Amino acid sequence: MTIVRVGREAPLLFSEWRPILALVAVLSLLILCAGVAQDLSLYAGKKPDLSTKIWLLDVDVERSAFTWVSVLALFFCSRLLFQCGDDAAGRSSQFTWHWYFLGFLFLLLSFDEFTGLHEKLSAALAARSTNTGLLYFAWAAPAGILSLVGLAAFVPFIRSFPTSLAVLLAVSAALFLGGAVGFEMVGGSVAEAEGMESLRYRILANIEEGLELAGTLTFIYALLSYREITSGTR
Repeated sequence: MTIVRVGREAPLLFSEWRPILALVAVLSLLILCAGVAQDLSLYAGKKPDLSTKIWLLDVDVERSAFTWVSVLALFFCSRLLFQCGDDAAGRSSQFTWHWYFLGFLFLLLSFDEFTGLHEKLSAALAARSTNTGLLYFAWAAPAGILSLVGLAAFVPFIRSFPTSLAVLLAVSAALFLGGAVGFEMVGGSVAEAEGMESLRYRILANIEEGLELAGTLTFIYALLSYREITSGTR
């Protein structure tokens, strides 16, 4: 593996974003904790009084503060990926299309987080079939299969990174997919048995959204680290 020396300007690129990324992570955790606390107070009983609910703290709806942070984080990921794609194109890299593909993917994920597109798709699929248990949310299983196939196709791309960054990329994917697919499927089985207003479902929803954002922020960290390293070659 070729060792890339980092120029003087490279640390500045990352140092400008590092405290901001840390601040976003802390604020996201505080918002998530506030949402969990609200759910514990509202849904512990048999009939929750939703008239007192602060929807801005509900991580499972599009109009919440947590969702807004997730939308911005995913959109920022897309921007970074397109920038990396432009850099790769300038070097005639064999992985140029990988960057652009991921850029479009995260742009779509940002749009989906904003509009709840996958939930509407899941409802349409459920209307055409009978789904139970882990497949109660109909979109989760197909999305999981497509994600695993995509990860397999991107193994050479991931292996082209320095080992520490490759590990970060794998961790970010595991966190995001563990939440978006794994906990979504578990939450579906709970929603079928107990309803979406049950405390167990609410806790699972918080964990799901928390893992997704944790995966996104880890991915941003890896991308900024990568740009810090490669900026020394430009």
